[in-house]
Amino acid sequence: MGYNGLGMQRWISTMKPRKYLGKRSKPDGGGGEPSSGPGVSSYYHIKKREFSILKSKTYTERYKQKLQSELLEERKSGYRTIVLSIITGLLIVVLLFVYFNPKLNWF
Repeated sequence: MGYNGLGMQRWISTMKPRKYLGKRSKPDGGGGEPSSGPGVSSYYHIKKREFSILKSKTYTERYKQKLQSELLEERKSGYRTIVLSIITGLLIVVLLFVYFNPKLNWF
């Protein structure tokens, strides 16, 4: 009474762990296709990228100034974050020292 056959089954407890890059972990069935070589571009549909368009593109001075100002603002916010984290860390160290100094009698 009450048992519906949903208990621990033997095939679950005797399962072996998966291989790290085994067939079952690959979405295409894990065939033996090479990861490098001449056949890879046709198998994975890889096309050669051309970056020549980046050299030919011109930007206005206004856009360049806007990018420069955004970059400076990002750097400033990064510096603020670093300084605040250093100050917070030093404050925590000082507070811990003040708290534990009377208990441990260091000085």
